[in-house]
Amino acid sequence: MPLTIMMFSCTRLATLILGMLLLLAACDPSDGPDVEKAISDLEKQKLQKTANPDTAPTPPASDLPSPGILAATGLAAKDERAEIILLLPDSRIAMQEFQRNGLAMLVGRKAGYKLTTSDAAGSSTKQIEQFRQAIAAKPAAIIVSPIDPPAVAALIVEAQTHGIIVIGLDKRMVNEGCTSVVFTDQRKVGRMAADTVVEALKRKAAEENRTEITGRVVQLRGAADSFSTNEIAEGFSEGLRPQPGVILVHDAPADWSTETATKCTTEAFNLQKIFDAIYAQSDAMAVGAAKAAETAGQRDNVFIVGTDGLSGQKRGIELVRMGEIDASVVQPALVDLALQIITKMRSDNTFKPQLSYEIQPVVIMPRNVEQMLRTGTYSLPNL
Repeated sequence: MPLTIMMFSCTRLATLILGMLLLLAACDPSDGPDVEKAISDLEKQKLQKTANPDTAPTPPASDLPSPGILAATGLAAKDERAEIILLLPDSRIAMQEFQRNGLAMLVGRKAGYKLTTSDAAGSSTKQIEQFRQAIAAKPAAIIVSPIDPPAVAALIVEAQTHGIIVIGLDKRMVNEGCTSVVFTDQRKVGRMAADTVVEALKRKAAEENRTEITGRVVQLRGAADSFSTNEIAEGFSEGLRPQPGVILVHDAPADWSTETATKCTTEAFNLQKIFDAIYAQSDAMAVGAAKAAETAGQRDNVFIVGTDGLSGQKRGIELVRMGEIDASVVQPALVDLALQIITKMRSDNTFKPQLSYEIQPVVIMPRNVEQMLRTGTYSLPNL
């Protein structure tokens, strides 16, 4: 058996065994970021993915915001709870669905609050209209993940004039007038994925007694015209550039879909025959790539990195733990810190948030997956 195949086969077998052991060990809920614990509880309670947060029990009157706060937000006449509105670009994307469901659980635990979510389904025009409707509802706060930040800049200013807290979830919003911005640098996500691929190729070279680091790499993007997709891809290219022997041989959009990723990876095998690593910009696409590699008889020879690192069944952390993919770059949920900022601003008149808060991505691999299951994946800054 060739040395390369032996190396990858042994690595895969070890990963699968470790994954099964960790599955048995990881019975307790994570003590990590709030949104991860919320999603864990969501799945334990077998709630529907689209559960309406308005069904949360109404808190005791003693726990409600003061009449002055309610009147200031225009909610006293229609609802005793202060409203938070989440504006998402496209909740068909797994990460955004995770943000919606996690925030719904977190808000449901906050006495005196309720959550309303609007989904723009990828349309900037629709998101602008949803933002206008959100302002008209006079909520306590609006959390917005923008499709086109300049297009909503005037609406952010308008919301602020009405006393509405506006939290942005995109680095591009730092200069658009938000109360605060919570973000993860998408280029860092791509560079972290590239570093993970290069480390795997270095290990392969060492096991084959080679000094030169070489490898043929495939990238599966999300959407062809997405800012986030392009930023991650640029970061990935930057990370590979210092290694001249590591070549990106195939780069295709897979529209965040497992099925499309399988097709794209199959096409890559037909065109390139063999390659050493696949980077997918979501864990769902990484699963599709793994299926194609398995069908091609190449799974043990290909190192697969996904993105998102979500907690929950059949998501990033579990996929790495069980050896279905080899690593995942965690995209912090952001909404957990956004909610902390909102609630602290409304309870502490002296608190003024920073203009922006950056939450760092991290990499999940078999060697650290058990720790992350116990402590959470990423860290939130103190307010």
